[in-house]
Amino acid sequence: MSWVLHRVDDRLIHGQVVIAWGHRLNPRTIWVVDDASAANSWERDLLQSAAPGVEVRVLTVAEAAARYGEVAAVQGPAFLVVRDLATARALVEAGAAIPSFNLGGLHYAPGKEKVNEYIYLDESDRSAARALEARGVELVVQDVPASRAQRLGSLDPESAAS
Repeated sequence: MSWVLHRVDDRLIHGQVVIAWGHRLNPRTIWVVDDASAANSWERDLLQSAAPGVEVRVLTVAEAAARYGEVAAVQGPAFLVVRDLATARALVEAGAAIPSFNLGGLHYAPGKEKVNEYIYLDESDRSAARALEARGVELVVQDVPASRAQRLGSLDPESAAS
């Protein structure tokens, strides 16, 4: 198996992940990396039922970082989805060698500023983005495969590593 999509999306698994990206890249496995969801049996069950025909694993950051390299031993493409840039940063800092993240949905919350129609950031998000870029992780904004991919730093210069 190989990683074909690493995505940051506050909705985790939903139509864009399952339908748009799923039909394009045909994952056999989706890893949802989210400490809160991994600790809640109801959320785990809900996420595991959200992608019919696809194995969904709900893992903590520590579990995912420790097992990240295991994907090569399993057959078929895989997705990894995290809820926010802080989790993406924690996963990379814990040792997962992730080359890039697709930013597909970080929606409005109080204190966040609009970057485009589906990306809103605050200083904490920007700090995590800069830390990821400083580690060589590319951040690409693209909600669905049919839309144009753009580097986060081109849309929001405050997010770019200096």
